[in-house]
Amino acid sequence: MILITAHGRLAHQPELTLLPSGTRCCEFRLLSTRFSRGEEYKEGVTFFCYGETAERFCDNTERGQLMSVTGTQETQTYLKGEETKHFVKYKVTWFEKGPKPNRAAIKRPAAKPAPRAPCVAGFAKPGQRQVAQAAAAS
Repeated sequence: MILITAHGRLAHQPELTLLPSGTRCCEFRLLSTRFSRGEEYKEGVTFFCYGETAERFCDNTERGQLMSVTGTQETQTYLKGEETKHFVKYKVTWFEKGPKPNRAAIKRPAAKPAPRAPCVAGFAKPGQRQVAQAAAAS
């Protein structure tokens, strides 16, 4: 049995799905960044869990949250055309939540100011009213 512990951030918001057998399932991906010789590499690993663990995980975590997860390896195969495809996922045996992402620190583009309403006929613009009053006084 191969057992791994991974530390990283959740790549997407975990969702609870219902399998045809009636079992609740949650599949998620952890991403991590490492630097080597001045290059940045992003790596990811896929985990899944069932039942109460899946419900608890989906209810208490969010995208971008730092996580530590331990799981056992499961290799799955499927047939695509005439080819047999293999992929590796890890079944969660333990997880620990870290801090949630600081959404306030994320820079968002500034909202564009609302367009000004056009001047209605019969009303003077703010600067024109003073000029008209000064001309009438002289």
